[in-house]
Amino acid sequence: MANESAIAPPHASRGEIAEIVENLSAELDEVSAALTDTIHEHLDELDDDMRTWTLQSTRANLGVMVTLMREGADPRSVVAPPEAIGYAKEYVVRGLDFGLLQRAYRSAQGVFSGMILERLRQATDDPDHLADAMVFFNAWIFAWIEAIERQLTDVYMGEREQWVRGAAAMRAAEVRALLGGARVDVAEVSTRLGYDLDRFHVGYVVWNETAEDAPGGGHALFGEMEQVAAAVAESLGARSALTVAQGRHLACWAGRHEPQHLGDLRVPRGAGKGISVAAGTPAHGVEGFVLSHREALLARRVAQLRGDSRAARVTFPDLSLEALMVNDVDAARRFAERELGALAAADDATVRLASTLAVFLDEGASFVRAARRLGVHTNTVTYRVHRAEELLGHPVGERQLELRVALRLTRLVPADG
Repeated sequence: MANESAIAPPHASRGEIAEIVENLSAELDEVSAALTDTIHEHLDELDDDMRTWTLQSTRANLGVMVTLMREGADPRSVVAPPEAIGYAKEYVVRGLDFGLLQRAYRSAQGVFSGMILERLRQATDDPDHLADAMVFFNAWIFAWIEAIERQLTDVYMGEREQWVRGAAAMRAAEVRALLGGARVDVAEVSTRLGYDLDRFHVGYVVWNETAEDAPGGGHALFGEMEQVAAAVAESLGARSALTVAQGRHLACWAGRHEPQHLGDLRVPRGAGKGISVAAGTPAHGVEGFVLSHREALLARRVAQLRGDSRAARVTFPDLSLEALMVNDVDAARRFAERELGALAAADDATVRLASTLAVFLDEGASFVRAARRLGVHTNTVTYRVHRAEELLGHPVGERQLELRVALRLTRLVPADG
């Protein structure tokens, strides 16, 4: 039974409103994705790691809204879903202001209201019905937003108070200042961190791409990642690792007074399912601390773009060419498509030709060595290379540098479609 104090729909427009609510119920996933895109397009402070949290919170909020509308309940009676509470807490962990969370909700509110208006225009051509229904929806959504924000304010402030008191907050703040380029007293910061900055550092990132339930069960997951971080530090000859939680991943550093060798980096076999490590180049001092971390983030980004983000171990030197392009993926795609022409097609047969050509060039244009590496007959390699040349429109000896780069980039930025 509807709450008598609820914001009630106008009698004449109830049919159209009920139809909109049912359509929204059937389209929750699509609408949630669109609103998530809107939030991340409007708020530059939110990175790609935050997108999963945004999507889960948006999906849960929409589900609650549709249920309350269908039942005729007062929007002011809303209880914030766990995903929305987890999203607010994540803003605290990342050092993001509550005002940014409010902007996220307001951005989504504006686009959501536009979606409803468009659906109402399709549902009725009666201007009075349209106006009455839109007034109802706007009032209902505004009341719901106010109610949810009051609850999330309490959640955010309570979480922030606990976070500020913790040692993890101090460590995260010190690291953020270092990464942000702040001028610091190296000796004092080293003491506060319990980590000597006047050394060679390997910055690395530990993450779990398969952790679909991370917002609800993140503590156990971070425990596993901390264990992996410690094992990686040990493999690099460091006594311990400096770790800071950054969203869904751990930012880590292993320091030594002598340069480390990335070839020594090992991920323990017993690591949790889906846990991966991306490392930057060893470098010295505060500048090296920052540089190696940035390279680790780039290596992780390349691994994700290539689709092999579940690989146990990637390092920046192995991916440095691709890393040059990750900030402009569209430019990389255009370059690869321009150089490869028809050989950039995504069908299985053409991909096999391109892969064979890449191996052929890696093996010094040797048909024999390429055949041995691929485990096929030399004639097969010969045929595929000649067929690739036909698709390229020129011999593989021409523009070979550009060709080899383009072949590597096709893994990073596959052609559209």
